[in-house]
Amino acid sequence: MKFNLNAGSFLEELHYNQSDAAVITSGSVLETKASFEHTFGDVRYKEIKLEIGNILVGDYYIKEALVLSSERIEPTIEMHFNLSNPIRFGEDGYASTDIIGMRQNILGIQRAKGFVEFEADTSYKTFDIHLSVEFVKKWYGQHRLLDRFIDDFERNSTSALYPDAMHITPDMQRIIGEISNCPFSGFTQKVYLEAKIQELFILQLDLCECMMNIGNQYKQALSPGDIERIHEAKHYIEQHLNQPRTIIELAHLVGTNESKLKRGFKQLFGTTVFGYMQQRRMEQARRMFVEENKSVSEVALFVGYANLSNFTNAFKVYFGFPPTMLRAGRQ
Repeated sequence: MKFNLNAGSFLEELHYNQSDAAVITSGSVLETKASFEHTFGDVRYKEIKLEIGNILVGDYYIKEALVLSSERIEPTIEMHFNLSNPIRFGEDGYASTDIIGMRQNILGIQRAKGFVEFEADTSYKTFDIHLSVEFVKKWYGQHRLLDRFIDDFERNSTSALYPDAMHITPDMQRIIGEISNCPFSGFTQKVYLEAKIQELFILQLDLCECMMNIGNQYKQALSPGDIERIHEAKHYIEQHLNQPRTIIELAHLVGTNESKLKRGFKQLFGTTVFGYMQQRRMEQARRMFVEENKSVSEVALFVGYANLSNFTNAFKVYFGFPPTMLRAGRQ
């Protein structure tokens, strides 16, 4: 069975007809949280309204296949991040597009009718930011790719910063987590969230520029076997944080060479091998301090640092403060 719903009616039910919906006003920030159970599935939704745009966080479990149709009345520029399973969307009269998990793009949508399809028995997590068109246009003339996107947005019903959805990098994941777990309220919350939105926006532009400059060149050079070995290297990094390898060692371990691993890793994941390794080690360290209240020496050893001073310096470079400050906040 497949459900067909209009997005307007869906959001109206989500916002206004549920007893557990909550609207939180904090200074100049308006936050709406809601959840409900429907025949087609369970929905949890959060929207944060700011001056430069709205943050929308969705967490869905779809029991029955669902097609959600919508009609855009006002032009929208959307920073889209698909954090889980593939989502199919499209514009009426045109072929649909699948955005697979852990992919992102900046999308421009003029007045148009479209749809989003969700598969049955599937969980979805989305993170979107609907930017103010005026906010984006004020940067016109400052960035070549952004200028091209704005021009395309003005001419067409739909547009995209990059032709294909790009990977969500570790830095993007970190910022999404910081936005989702903002520790502030009131005016400080507004400034913090808007700064993080702009940081995330910059990372999307930067990755797009990288893909435009070198992505296509390396994409042609990667065979299916190359891609499999590079994913194997990424998996090894994630599973062996306490046993960091040199890039040459990692390349030999998965059966490729250093040059191909470095180029392919950058193309597939939008970051360097070392950058990804360091990001995973530092984020794991932070989690152990915050969630497990481990000592600095315990954490350093767990993430592969035999020298405590080297770990402390690396942590401070990554986060901007020493691990002792994070532990002090837990006391």
